[in-house]
Amino acid sequence: MDRRGVDSMKRTLVKILDVNDDGELNIDDIRFLLVRHEWLFVAGILITSGSLANVLGYADIDSDWFWSFAGMGMMFEYLDDIRRRRKI
Repeated sequence: MDRRGVDSMKRTLVKILDVNDDGELNIDDIRFLLVRHEWLFVAGILITSGSLANVLGYADIDSDWFWSFAGMGMMFEYLDDIRRRRKI
């Protein structure tokens, strides 16, 4: 791939990931993309489906995995709450 192709790909990526439309991809954009309610929903789905599969005997999941996903969900919820409070 030549230099123009790389530059074009970089501009496209920045345009997609630049959520605050300042023309730069920085930590604020990445933080906004990583800490959103969609990730909380995914963590909830993993916890729920894993627990149900374990209870119904379809899987043998160690409880440490359950608590890891629960903790991850709580951390994302905390970070999202702090981010929202700072905007107000």
